[in-house]
Amino acid sequence: MPAGEFQPIYRTPLDVQDGELPVLPMSVFGAMVMAHSPESDSFSHPSQFFLYKYDKRRSGLGGLAFDEGQFSVFGYVTKGRDVLAQLRTGDVIQSARIVSGADRLVVPNV
Repeated sequence: MPAGEFQPIYRTPLDVQDGELPVLPMSVFGAMVMAHSPESDSFSHPSQFFLYKYDKRRSGLGGLAFDEGQFSVFGYVTKGRDVLAQLRTGDVIQSARIVSGADRLVVPNV
């Protein structure tokens, strides 16, 4: 969802180069992001996500990740950041739970 908007925009990446910035930026260590397949017409995969380990040293001149605006961020890791830094490709999450905000969860009619 672009900053300043109140309704999310589905299936359309943001144009960050022209100043369109997301409400929940991906350029944060521990961003929880919906995955999508480049071969798919859909811009998200409802059952897959990844944890983004943002590194400012590998970002663009504006401090944003090069993929900013291409993925949907739905939350952030707020505890256990030291464990997040240890995660590697192929590690498996065995369980997860929503600790607050589940009452505000809205499933879109797309």
